[in-house]
Amino acid sequence: MRLAGHRDTRLTCARPAGRSPRTRRSQPLQMLRESMNQHDASGPADNGAESDIEPADDRYRLTHNSQIGTVLRDLSWQKCMLSVRTRTGHQFVTSVLHVDPVDRTFVFDWCNAEPERMSLMTSDENAFSGLLRGVPVNFVVGQPAAMRYEEGPAFVVEFPEKLYHFQRRRHFRARTLVTRGYRCEIHMSDKTVLGLDIADLSLSGVGLRSKTVSAEHLPVGTTVGKCRLDFRELGKLELDLQVVGHWLVGHDDSAIHHFGCAFIHPDGRMENFLQRLVFALELAHRG
Repeated sequence: MRLAGHRDTRLTCARPAGRSPRTRRSQPLQMLRESMNQHDASGPADNGAESDIEPADDRYRLTHNSQIGTVLRDLSWQKCMLSVRTRTGHQFVTSVLHVDPVDRTFVFDWCNAEPERMSLMTSDENAFSGLLRGVPVNFVVGQPAAMRYEEGPAFVVEFPEKLYHFQRRRHFRARTLVTRGYRCEIHMSDKTVLGLDIADLSLSGVGLRSKTVSAEHLPVGTTVGKCRLDFRELGKLELDLQVVGHWLVGHDDSAIHHFGCAFIHPDGRMENFLQRLVFALELAHRG
């Protein structure tokens, strides 16, 4: 197999003997279904006939190779961390290194822990889950092969048959640079003040993150008035917010709480300011 755009680079693969297929529902598939159900219950819902007619799974399911390849390339470009769970329940963290849309394969990072690595390479169902710009992505792939990529060990596997990208946003969302220190200040009804980092922004909502503010402080459904968003040199604004989603990235002391928040009835003047902010944030991120 050759990498697209690298005529002189040959990738060598070695696939171990796999296990025979099983008819019962596997642990990775069960985990994928639970993840979909959890997100569907807590995430923001769009108004309209489409969300009322289509089954929950079908609203977010991608089956065309071009769509799947686009999401995988975004995961690679954004250097997103993905959790992998094998049929036997072994779990590790990896990232997508390269996507080949012609061969419909993608390369992902090596696992140094032998038990997890052997479980992965002998499992024909491996569930991947992660976040792409704050939006959950889930898919299941078959048995991977070992290979060499850029002088190091890696895995290569075929595209999943389907990929779930839980995108229900109406507007483009621009990510912020962590080094800029953009902050959100929320005044709760009990007079406490919560401070969170601003992770991203769109015309319809904002993504917030914190190591100390958890879902106990901001449960999904919470509505808070006059939240102060401070974008430093770009400006400040006050808006009413509703928490429409929460997810946790990492474990133990390194865990970060992410909150998806929707703006409540911003006026036309505020929307114009938000549009300029989103444009400025995207320019800064690309630069």
